[in-house]
Amino acid sequence: MNKHLLALAGLLLTALLLFGALSFWPDGINIAGTTLNTPTFAETLLAPTDSAPNTTAGASQTESESDAPVAKQKTKPLPAPLDTAAKTILFIGDSMLEGLGPRMAAYAKQNGHTLINVIWYSSTTEIWGKSTRLQELIATHHPNYILVCLGANELFVSDIKRKRQRYLDNILSQIGQIPYVWIGPPNWKPDTGINDMLQASCAQGTFFLSNGQHFDRSKDGAHPTRQSAYAWADRVCKWITESSAHPIRLSKPDFEKARCKTIVYQPQR
Repeated sequence: MNKHLLALAGLLLTALLLFGALSFWPDGINIAGTTLNTPTFAETLLAPTDSAPNTTAGASQTESESDAPVAKQKTKPLPAPLDTAAKTILFIGDSMLEGLGPRMAAYAKQNGHTLINVIWYSSTTEIWGKSTRLQELIATHHPNYILVCLGANELFVSDIKRKRQRYLDNILSQIGQIPYVWIGPPNWKPDTGINDMLQASCAQGTFFLSNGQHFDRSKDGAHPTRQSAYAWADRVCKWITESSAHPIRLSKPDFEKARCKTIVYQPQR
């Protein structure tokens, strides 16, 4: 019995040594037209012991990555697809619309949109936010795109977040799910926080920062000249189509200005 066991063990050892030796044959062995891929045994045999996955380290790495600061994980969102459908655009704001309105009307006419221009003289986020006027305009005209230009009359309000945030929130609440763009004021002097508040409150890709751009001013030193306002509108429309969260068709018009339905509200007393 011992002899048989010893013989069997010898055969197994010989086969193991033979297979091990053959596994170092670089191109495998061809038997009857079939190639045996023998080197894999050598690769496994000689593989470093630390090449096996370390599940503990992997879990630790995943956990560490998930705890990284959010800012480091942010990536620039992909551009939204251009909406080529005709829109009913409600454009509300203060006296800055005197310059912006005619040029925006030209864009609307060129691209098949309908523009309703609503100028509330001397208005602010507080005045609009205390009122239901925006809600009523939406109910009347059923816009599917909204432009807002407010903030120029609030450049120098102190402690503006405490005094204006709730009114701004109310305006945005009235807009609801309607796609919108808020055009920031064209600063002629540094402000006390209106642009920061607007940018922080508006959804990503819906606030156009006008502060820091070049404007030629009219005699009052605040309002852009007509041509400068038209150039401002051109920049806004280019940004809407290329960078905003809700790009719509706004090809540059072949004409300078156009007429549109315009509603005017006098200053609140």
